[in-house]
Amino acid sequence: MTETLWYVGGILFIAIGIAVSIGLHEIGHLVPAKKFGVKVPTYAIGFGPTLFKFRRGETEYALKLIPLGGFITMIGMYPPVKKSAKPLPAGKKLGFFADMISQARSAHNEHESPADANRKFYQLPVGKRMVIMFGGPFMNLLLGLGLFAFVMGVMGVPQRTNLIAQVSPCIATTVMQVTDCDPVADPSPAVAAGLQISDEIVAVNGKTADDAAVLIQELPAGAPAVFTVLRDGKNVDLNLTPTVAMRPVIDSKTGQVQLDESGDPVLQERTVIGVVFANQRVQQGPAYIAEQSLAAVSQVGTMILTLPQQMVQVFDATFGGGERNPAGAVSVVGIGQLAGEVAATESADITDKLATGLMIIASLNFALFAFNMLPLLPLDGGHIAGGVYEAAKRGIYRLRGKSDPGPADTALLMPATWFVVILLMAMSVLLILADLINPIAF
Repeated sequence: MTETLWYVGGILFIAIGIAVSIGLHEIGHLVPAKKFGVKVPTYAIGFGPTLFKFRRGETEYALKLIPLGGFITMIGMYPPVKKSAKPLPAGKKLGFFADMISQARSAHNEHESPADANRKFYQLPVGKRMVIMFGGPFMNLLLGLGLFAFVMGVMGVPQRTNLIAQVSPCIATTVMQVTDCDPVADPSPAVAAGLQISDEIVAVNGKTADDAAVLIQELPAGAPAVFTVLRDGKNVDLNLTPTVAMRPVIDSKTGQVQLDESGDPVLQERTVIGVVFANQRVQQGPAYIAEQSLAAVSQVGTMILTLPQQMVQVFDATFGGGERNPAGAVSVVGIGQLAGEVAATESADITDKLATGLMIIASLNFALFAFNMLPLLPLDGGHIAGGVYEAAKRGIYRLRGKSDPGPADTALLMPATWFVVILLMAMSVLLILADLINPIAF
């Protein structure tokens, strides 16, 4: 019962984190839009039926049923059709895509009044429009950095100490071996030497142990060594002979176990003595936080660039009976599953659970930042790319002595936007189905 409550609590924690992330993203659009005088009729978190709403000034604020995004509406998002355009012949109807473009131009016209004639989005200088569109992703980037800084700089990062937390009665020859010892198995070197839980290794062969685990791995197997431990306030020397065993290879950059092409841990022979060292949280400085944040954003960027291949892998694993890639893409359902499993883990204390939950939300915000910066409409990056194109075009016209061409007519890209929306919806459905049918084994 307690485990179930923790699992549900983890999901709720992430759900709240996602809602806050979406809300701040839209605030990143809302605040500069209002600052620059654009009329914003609606600010909403979620899609679908409205659960709760209120009005403040000219803007309606709403919370909707489906928490898969959010939006603000701005009048005059796209410029009107140019006066030089040929009028539609009488009795002729617009085609599907032409009608889509026309509807995009007239969207939210019902909120306009004569007083709003100069409060339309497309009328702003291109720089201000780009600030508005960048504001959303920028808020996600800031939130991700803030959470990274809080977890690493305030809560601290778990680091291995020289304090012995566990003494193994024997040595498992491989990582997959059962931890129960065979009755005839030889005792571990630690047991044979008399090492105890709560002993702190302070030196090995007279060399001060800044990191005892590293010193142990440098010892030759089968060669006797002298371990100096702090026990009950006194230094005690113990004679110990290390042995060897197959152990997983840890990536020095990510801290994760390296996997081979089959998804199994990469093993190598290492010197061991049969102890597990305790961890403690150590607060990190700005340089470490910046390095880890950059690595996280880069990792998300790499994942987005390889998204097409990942979708193929997800499809094959889901409908072909294979295993999902633990480092692959997941939906909000998968994120909730991960958060629930972390929260329900009995071996983790409340600080570890909270830190992991916050890091999940931080990583999600980095993903929202990187994904929204893709130069595709209707994503924010698509509007920014349109602004870059417009600025370049106006600059070229100015250099050539031509009259100002006016704002870029991105409404003409609505057919392409339609295809992007369908593609994004299909990817979302595939990932949600995959997380329900064949979830990643965390």
